[in-house]
Amino acid sequence: MTKKQLTKLCKSGRSIRVRFIAPACGPMVAQVCLDRDGKTMRELLKDPKGRVITHQNLSQAYDLCRSAGVVEAELLQVIPHDEACTETGDATNSQTMALTL
Repeated sequence: MTKKQLTKLCKSGRSIRVRFIAPACGPMVAQVCLDRDGKTMRELLKDPKGRVITHQNLSQAYDLCRSAGVVEAELLQVIPHDEACTETGDATNSQTMALTL
C-alpha cells in the first residue's frame, strides 16, 4: 500500500489500523490493517516503486502517517531471544503500545 492509497482510505472513513513494527535489530516499518470481505488484510507501507518504506525512528513514522491522515497507531516492538532459552520454541517476544498521533 502506498501513502497515496493510505490517504485515500483515511479520507473515505474506512476503519483502518496502523501498526509501527520495530524490530530490535532493524528499521521500523508501518503496517496498515483493514477489513476486506470479512478478512483482515495487512499490507506494509511502500513507496511508488513498490519498495517497503523504512523509518529510523518513531518521529519519521509519525510524520509520514500524520500527513496521510492517520490519527492513531499501535507500536509493536519485537524483541528477539535466543531460541535455546525458550520453552515454546517461539524465539521472539512482542509488546504493543497504543499511540495517538
